[in-house]
Amino acid sequence: METQTRKFMVVATEPTPNPAAFKFNLNSRVIAHGVKAYNDDIEAEGDPFAETMFSFGVVTALLIQDRFVSVTLASAEEWELLIDPIIQTIEESLVYYDNAEEASEKKKSILDEIDLKDFDSFSDAVKADVIDAYMDENIRPLLAADGGGLVVEDLKNNIVRVRYQGACGSCSKAESGTLMAVQSILQKNISPELSVLIERGSI
Repeated sequence: METQTRKFMVVATEPTPNPAAFKFNLNSRVIAHGVKAYNDDIEAEGDPFAETMFSFGVVTALLIQDRFVSVTLASAEEWELLIDPIIQTIEESLVYYDNAEEASEKKKSILDEIDLKDFDSFSDAVKADVIDAYMDENIRPLLAADGGGLVVEDLKNNIVRVRYQGACGSCSKAESGTLMAVQSILQKNISPELSVLIERGSI
């Protein structure tokens, strides 16, 4: 069973570095594990809450994680009229995403099993797993604080291709400053040979 009925309240509304996106903090956890991210109404099909959000016609991205929902609109100006209806929709339509089976498996992190000094000798597949695990622990929490997320799409020849989620998806800072910060963190802590590029279509 993927969803359960649970009433949520928006306890705080925060702007994000992306002026077209707001982060809505909730009174309790909305998802047992991981994230739900949608970039259009087609991706939202099958999720009643996401379908309702995209039915506004101006929602361009939706990120559901931990205790918040991040909503991005086509333009910042739309918020003046829509912030109250968005809050009402969250409180009336949001459901708890029960990924309990996935959460209960709780695999041991690959970072506990390898020595990062050996990173350059790993295959691209293992490197991608290492970077993904490192982002889980050190980068994604920082992006989540601003209502955003990041997915590792591919790694080849030390080039990491990423796709942004939520508030990061249409934020100009994500393509410049944030991208360089992510690259700098990975180069300093994993390998100086790494470079990070945005998978086209995510911005």
